[in-house]
Amino acid sequence: MIVLNNVQKTFGERALLKNASFHCPEGAKIALIGNNGAGKTTLLNILCGFDKNFEGSITRPRELRLGYLPQNANPNPALTILLEALSGAKEVNTIRDERDALLEQMAMEFSQEIYDRYEFLEQRFSALNGYRLEEDARDLLRGLGFKEEDFDRSVAHLSGGWRMRVELAKMLLDQPNFLILDEPTNHLDLPSIEWFEGYLQKFKGTILFVSHDKDLLNRLSTHILHLRKGDLTDYKGNFDAFLEAFELKQAQSAHGAKHIKQQTDHIQQFVDRFRFKPSKARQVQSRLKMLSRLKSLEDTVQTETMADTMGLSLDTPTPSGKEVLKVKSLTIGYDKPLVKNMNFSVYKGQKVAILGANGLGKSTLLRTFLGQQAPLDGTANFGHNVGIGYFAQEHLEGLDEKQNVLENVLRSSPTMREVEARKLLASLGLVRDDVFKTIKILSGGEKSRTALACMLAKKPNTLFLDEPTNHLDLSAIEILAQALSDFEGTVVFISHNRSFIQAVATHVIYLKERGPVTIEVVEEA
Repeated sequence: MIVLNNVQKTFGERALLKNASFHCPEGAKIALIGNNGAGKTTLLNILCGFDKNFEGSITRPRELRLGYLPQNANPNPALTILLEALSGAKEVNTIRDERDALLEQMAMEFSQEIYDRYEFLEQRFSALNGYRLEEDARDLLRGLGFKEEDFDRSVAHLSGGWRMRVELAKMLLDQPNFLILDEPTNHLDLPSIEWFEGYLQKFKGTILFVSHDKDLLNRLSTHILHLRKGDLTDYKGNFDAFLEAFELKQAQSAHGAKHIKQQTDHIQQFVDRFRFKPSKARQVQSRLKMLSRLKSLEDTVQTETMADTMGLSLDTPTPSGKEVLKVKSLTIGYDKPLVKNMNFSVYKGQKVAILGANGLGKSTLLRTFLGQQAPLDGTANFGHNVGIGYFAQEHLEGLDEKQNVLENVLRSSPTMREVEARKLLASLGLVRDDVFKTIKILSGGEKSRTALACMLAKKPNTLFLDEPTNHLDLSAIEILAQALSDFEGTVVFISHNRSFIQAVATHVIYLKERGPVTIEVVEEA
């Protein structure tokens, strides 16, 4: 399978990859992990051939058929779901287009050379099951939960989760034997995640994936590839096994560092004592060389935890009234209802998770609460003194890509002083020169943190969060979960991250097509 040979990649003065070498074992399920901004997506882009500006080399076998699932769906899809799915069979489509062009050419001007090429392409098209392509696409779409009547629908009207299912169908239709997946569960609902996990576990080829879903990391991965400060380290086993091995390695490094420090201190005392004694000059010079070697060795064994640089703690907000939101006979949707006749109230201090299958209207419900989408029937009214903060699933819609991180935060809260903004950004792991980066050059996780900072700068007492963990690394997710649990205000959120839901939610609203939608207390495990 794919082999990385001394790959180096820099961004400005920062080394994202330093002589990275790794052989992807055939049939392995490899999870690529690392903190936000470490360069995970950059590495995936290099492996896929999207980024060719690097040193070193990538060895790809001739039989490699690469399938890539991006973080976000195609922004310019074909007219229908079926046509968009069919576009994924790149090799078959390319062969068919050239074959058909040659057929037209032969109708005008026949030659043996053109005919031989046509025959070769026809045999290749048949070998790749080109004549079954549409039937295979329909089978895949049905397996992913689409109905026959959906195939001629517009992709543009689908929810984020359903659009990612179309992307999955496109990828699988190309019959890959090596999958590269960048946050594959970000927009999938919980049943879809479970289905997708099962599919990936049965997949006979090799998988390299980035995910911040701890459950997926534990159930799927056979290898953990840890990207840290430009270095790649391979650990066998799942994520829990990696944590155990990593902590042991760090403990051993700490012990080694302590021993080196003792030696360094002892030698330094000798040098300080005899530096100016001519009779000891040779010994002092010898000790200085030894000291230099020890200090270099000390740098190589410095310990580092998996902990994120975030230290988020949400300020105590100005309190709202007891009843934060009252929903009465509410029906949501667009041209037709999605969920009908909802009746419930959200009270101060509750942490409410909105769950339900893709396409049932979770994000639509949030937008209806916020007045961004008109209800088809009924009302959703806020109580006394409710101050709203909103984190959108497509959080870039609230950021100015031409401005830097600090400017975006100050723009979101004109009364906030720069020192306060920088303190808030530091609590989200954006420190020093990070705050002067423009939005367009940030990693996905850094954009998420900036959007969170812009929301929190307004000091709201009620937070509406649509997939707040997307693109955040594992430790950042845990820190955010703890901060929201400790928050004295109210939180209403959508998430498909199972660990995050369990850590934060005190109440659940489960959307369903039939039957009453109510708010229920989460029972402790």
